[in-house]
Amino acid sequence: MKRKQNYGKIFFSFLISFYLIVINNYSLKAQDNYIINHKDSTALNEVFVEKYYVADSSDYIDTTGGALPKGSVTYRIYIGMKPGYKLQMVYGSPTHELVIETSTRFYNDPICRAETGFNIDMKQINKASVALDSWITMGAAARGFTGIPLSEDTTDWSWIKRPSLNRKDGFTKWRLPNFNVFNLDLSFFADSNKATKFAVNNGGWAALGGVNGPKPSNRVLIAQLTTNGKLSFKLNVQIGTPTGGFVKFVAANPLKSEIEFKGLTLNQQ
Repeated sequence: MKRKQNYGKIFFSFLISFYLIVINNYSLKAQDNYIINHKDSTALNEVFVEKYYVADSSDYIDTTGGALPKGSVTYRIYIGMKPGYKLQMVYGSPTHELVIETSTRFYNDPICRAETGFNIDMKQINKASVALDSWITMGAAARGFTGIPLSEDTTDWSWIKRPSLNRKDGFTKWRLPNFNVFNLDLSFFADSNKATKFAVNNGGWAALGGVNGPKPSNRVLIAQLTTNGKLSFKLNVQIGTPTGGFVKFVAANPLKSEIEFKGLTLNQQ
């Protein structure tokens, strides 16, 4: 019985991945003929990079599950959109490579090895440095929880038992989308030894139907990254419009109806 269930899950995952690849290829062609109005062309408000946590001496002295490098900073990256718009995909293509890089290495917790925010177990959040693991996501910061900037967290209680996060932790209950990745090697977010540069030119991660943020700012969390180095990235995103269309925003060199958005590029000095 279990074997049949496993086969079913594998088959379902295959269908979803195939669907995403087909839809992505179709959208690249359809976008050529899609007329973008001014409102849709300004759907992307910001790429918000939050300095979520700065490790102190107790963090990098504690070697349980692998020590954090000294000076480590945990960043959370959000895509902020106008109300009514939904984030559909973060991607790299042959003409627009997606790159996330650090001058040192990204920290990947050896106990958690989550790879995506959807795999974080809140029951394990205070073990070792699970709360500071590096991963990608489409909203989820843990199973059943989405991520929000600390400045938008209005609670006075925290799941995380660390001094600077003991009152606001950037977690809230929200509807999580159906999430999938295509043509990505997520082992990057499980192996600290090779976690320096994450790049893809024919893949990405997506939310079926799109996902919006839980607050009026409509910010959607797409990654959490911990490093003691200088962070840089080039991102490309597809945003769904309220009328059922979509717009592609790219880091540079837009083609046809693509729109360049400077905030999709970061180079820390």
